[in-house]
Amino acid sequence: MRTTENIVSYKGKKKIICLTAYNYLFAKLIDQTELVDVILVGDSMNEVLFGERNTTTISLDVMIWCARSVRKAVKNSMVVFDMPFGTFHTKDAALQNVVRIIKETDVDAVKIEGGKDKTEIIDAIVKIGIPVMGHIGLLPQRVRITGYRKQGKTEESAKSIIDDAKAVEEAGAFSVVLEAVDEKLAEKITQSIKIPTIGIASGEKCDGKIAVLEDILGITQPPPKHIKPYDNLAERIIEAVKKYATENGNK
Repeated sequence: MRTTENIVSYKGKKKIICLTAYNYLFAKLIDQTELVDVILVGDSMNEVLFGERNTTTISLDVMIWCARSVRKAVKNSMVVFDMPFGTFHTKDAALQNVVRIIKETDVDAVKIEGGKDKTEIIDAIVKIGIPVMGHIGLLPQRVRITGYRKQGKTEESAKSIIDDAKAVEEAGAFSVVLEAVDEKLAEKITQSIKIPTIGIASGEKCDGKIAVLEDILGITQPPPKHIKPYDNLAERIIEAVKKYATENGNK
């Protein structure tokens, strides 16, 4: 099974492969490949599975239930729990919720959105023995303020993101997600910190990539612009249901 030490050691040596999974069945299929380093139980399930317009309304209870099922399926990949909005707004709340998450799901690490403003919380979680994956650049949990747009295009914005990356590293995170970060800036950050960077729509120069499984399978319709679908399961599922209904309907 992959550990934080494995993930850190891959920097500069091999690309880190990350995918989301929200349930036992898909997690088991992903893990059987033995090629995926990190499985993220992402708060993106709020949009992908439940049709919500953003990630902020999902509850901790729902995510714990899904993470528990993922954990049962996985033997090879590292499982990371994406802490949902409102569960780490203070250090005390973060610690209380992390302890609950670990006790109820047995995941390997948690992911926290935020940079300089979350260093105290990252440090506190790491100090109780729980690895933390950072997340900077575009922060979906703050989309009401930032919107969905590329980050780091101005000098001021770029400096802020670089500072966030260094702060997250110094706080003890074992890796950091760069979401929708300008490609040249993402490359610069990757070269300037010792922990791996994992990109989402941030170019090809990060240490790894993360994608939503349903996006690469072609289930998400329409597919997002930043990701390449490797199949069109949406079409194949529709056709299979039509065949089933036709063969088993009234004669």
